[in-house]
Amino acid sequence: MTNLDDIREYIKSNKKSSLEFDIIWLNNETKQKVMVIIEEVLKKNKIEKYCDDASYIIMELISNAIKARYLHIITIKILRQKHKEFNPKIDTDEYFYDYNIMSEYSDIFKDDESKKILKEIIKLENNLIKDMDSNIEIDEEKYKKLLSYRNDTKKKFIIKLSVKLNKNNLEFQVINDAPLIMISRTRIDSKRLTFEEYYKKNMVENFFMEQLDNSESAGFGLALCDLRLFNQNLDPHTCLKIFDENNKTHSKLILPIKQQFSFTVYNKY
Repeated sequence: MTNLDDIREYIKSNKKSSLEFDIIWLNNETKQKVMVIIEEVLKKNKIEKYCDDASYIIMELISNAIKARYLHIITIKILRQKHKEFNPKIDTDEYFYDYNIMSEYSDIFKDDESKKILKEIIKLENNLIKDMDSNIEIDEEKYKKLLSYRNDTKKKFIIKLSVKLNKNNLEFQVINDAPLIMISRTRIDSKRLTFEEYYKKNMVENFFMEQLDNSESAGFGLALCDLRLFNQNLDPHTCLKIFDENNKTHSKLILPIKQQFSFTVYNKY
């Protein structure tokens, strides 16, 4: 579906309880499509009041998924180069269940060099997307390094966005082909729990000012997502779940339709 009106019509007329969409590049055209999907699904289920917040949160989850996918590919490339004996298990995905390989994976994943490469790749992607949005033909030589991280992989670089209607709630799920390893899970949970404590004490501004000095920014964007959920009187830990399933990272936004997830609101920031 390339036309926004086609997407609107598809969602309005679709009788299924679940939908799925593939995201390859998060350029302006794709962002518009995602916004329309969110808007129409919420309208259809009469919960338009969540539109702004749901759009912000889902865009954040998609951006996080893209970064996580790149970092996973970067880690695997370095792992292959450093330990050629690991390649057979990497080729068959057996490495997920090998303690020694995944221990080395975690070390490379959190290494400064990996993060440096990620920053370079994200910068290249941002420039490429600017070219796409300006209808400039993609210069494959200019973006050779970026494209190698997308094309020279076993699985296509696709982020999946799914929508599922349940009895009492609506689920938006963002899925990417990268595992949620323990270090990432711990970092995310820690940041979100820290933010919750600041929120309860009516110290939201302090959280963001104090965290600016922290070089580890994982979970920072999720704190802003949690803030939006708090301000909708929704419990972030009930409504926004991030977990690993079948060695893929799932980020799920759950919005109530009939039954409210009650939560005490401590402040309005």
